[in-house]
Amino acid sequence: MQAYQFSVTPGRTAIADGQEMLFFSGYAYLGMHQISAFTQLVKEGIDRYGWIYPSSRISNTQLRLFAQAENLLSSITGSEATVLVSSGFTAGQLATELWQNNLVNLQPSHPAVQRNNVQLPGIPPAFVAVDAVDTLTASITNIPALLATNTPPKICIIDDSHGIGLIGPNGQGIAAYTQTITNTQLVYSYSMSKAWQVNAGAISCSATLADAIKKLPAYAAATPPSPALLHAFVHGQDVYAMQREKLRQLIAYFHAIVANIPGLLVHKELPVIILPHTFPVHELHNKGIIISSFAYPDASGTIFNRVVINALHTKEDLDYLSKVLHQFI
Repeated sequence: MQAYQFSVTPGRTAIADGQEMLFFSGYAYLGMHQISAFTQLVKEGIDRYGWIYPSSRISNTQLRLFAQAENLLSSITGSEATVLVSSGFTAGQLATELWQNNLVNLQPSHPAVQRNNVQLPGIPPAFVAVDAVDTLTASITNIPALLATNTPPKICIIDDSHGIGLIGPNGQGIAAYTQTITNTQLVYSYSMSKAWQVNAGAISCSATLADAIKKLPAYAAATPPSPALLHAFVHGQDVYAMQREKLRQLIAYFHAIVANIPGLLVHKELPVIILPHTFPVHELHNKGIIISSFAYPDASGTIFNRVVINALHTKEDLDYLSKVLHQFI
């Protein structure tokens, strides 16, 4: 496995060992860190709020910005309320904490929402957790079909870290595909970093559940997300939409030019393409291409080879990658 260390955050390309290489890895799907209109909003946020607001979330001194961001997230996901936290992993842990002793994990389930409880035979679970997107198989979970049982669960916690801001007609994530579910209360837990490039997490849910989460010590005692990044999030929705459309066009283009390559796992809405386990990744390195290639979540397990397209790439980049893939598959 080829390992890389960068002195500058990659975008369309990365500098590795003094060589500029095409970068098809990471999770900066929309490439916001290299969009000047977005970085300007971050700078505005720093000037107005500073880069950190080290205060308890239940303090009597609050920034109005946090409520503005939470209201926007509730609108995006179609939820009654949203709770902002410091990371997507924290969001998953808080979202599952109230039912941790009775929660059953469906597949796939990220470690953030994984409680490792065993389902008793013949007893339908009342509380379940599952991922919206599986980046190891390039697939979107069919949540309505998964919950269509004679005894649907009371609560379904959905980790939408790789869907929110990316999939759905307007980037609303898996919420775009769960509107028909009425017998199960849905809780959306997600990282805001993958598409939105905001180092934060959130839980969108009912107002009652949001109030309960805000009473948990792990919420009350934690430092909130960076207000500078939240300022950029609130005021950068048009920039997100522009980058999302660019990425959708690139995904469609790439899928078309690799359609005749056997063994690839793709999904029309996802920028992640899974290569065969046996693919000679070192040949990509020799051709000036970096992809994601490591074992996850078990560091000693199977290595997954993933191509990740981001909105900074060009069609010429994809043409070159396609040419190399055709050569070695």
